Amino acid sequence: MNETINTIISRRSIRAYKPDSIPQAVLSTILDAGQAAPYAMPDTRHFSVIQDKELIAEISKVAKLEGMKISEYHKELFSTPGFDGTYGASVVVVLSGKEDSVQYEAVCAASLQNMLIAAQSLGISSCWAYFPIFVFHGADADEWSDKLQIPVGFKPCAAVLFGYGVDSPDNGSEQGERYKNTISYI
Repeated sequence: MNETINTIISRRSIRAYKPDSIPQAVLSTILDAGQAAPYAMPDTRHFSVIQDKELIAEISKVAKLEGMKISEYHKELFSTPGFDGTYGASVVVVLSGKEDSVQYEAVCAASLQNMLIAAQSLGISSCWAYFPIFVFHGADADEWSDKLQIPVGFKPCAAVLFGYGVDSPDNGSEQGERYKNTISYI
């Protein structure tokens, strides 16, 4: 396999992070990879890059409270003692798309995937996470948009966690155990 394919296939979602910060140059490279993703229209994505540990903790607390309203399953999961849906990540990136643009959610997903692959290639652990988006499900959604400097007309639709994982980013199950999708060759 070539290096790119190996990076894609070896990437795993990591859900436990060390408190160490990511060097700014490394984080900038990951964000540049996100910016390089395909898009339907220019200026239709916004990245809110959160590195402030207190703000990340506040996001986790509020997201947990909002998420518990979704279902009994979520209530049980999120009320587990010590639960933190940001898993101690040192960086949380919230991706928002311009709501009046074509396929803004897909455009954000493409950016997120590029960042996941870039992080893996640089030895940074990552996890695609919807959990931080729960802060936008409550009555304070507009305040959160202001706090995270999300432009008017943009909707938060995905988040990604970055940091140095307790497990290395290349740990995980074997390929055969990971892929559970059906492929039809016509």
